[in-house]
Amino acid sequence: MSNEAIAIVALEGEPAQMQDLQSVIEEAPTFMQRVTGVPPGRSDAQSTYTILPEGKTYEDKFVFGIYRGTLMVGCADLIRGYPDPKTAQFGLFIVSEKCRRQGIGSRAYVLLEQAIRGWGTCDRIRIGVVRVNDEVVPFWTRLGFTPTGEVKPYRYGAVVSETALLEKLLPHDTLEPPRAKKP
Repeated sequence: MSNEAIAIVALEGEPAQMQDLQSVIEEAPTFMQRVTGVPPGRSDAQSTYTILPEGKTYEDKFVFGIYRGTLMVGCADLIRGYPDPKTAQFGLFIVSEKCRRQGIGSRAYVLLEQAIRGWGTCDRIRIGVVRVNDEVVPFWTRLGFTPTGEVKPYRYGAVVSETALLEKLLPHDTLEPPRAKKP
């Protein structure tokens, strides 16, 4: 595990941030290939930043860069109040393949959970894991997530699979969200 500081930064769509986000996505080709059937594309950062579930607005969408020092090495896409007002849902959580197994994802998750708890509106967090990428399930269970039993069909291009939902209940106390740090 690297002892270098890990921080999360709420991205604002600035060109340099979008370029860094695109680089992170391109540094996770195995994940992208599994869940989309194709390597990362040139507009994946823009899609991550703009795609919303039905009924949600950009006030409830948060894209975070995960930084090790000044370098973005991962990202997380969160929707507040989805699929119900008390739930936060991850749309994406990835760490660059060259930075995996260094504790970065776990440490970033702790910061993201603090941010969610700081909203004061959510008492649970959910993530959908596409079964073709189910090797990540142990990571999520170590963080306290459990399967809900809910499974949804998944189709993206030629990839046909299922998405299994995992959920974690949050403690009732609230924490102040972490201060955003400039990389």
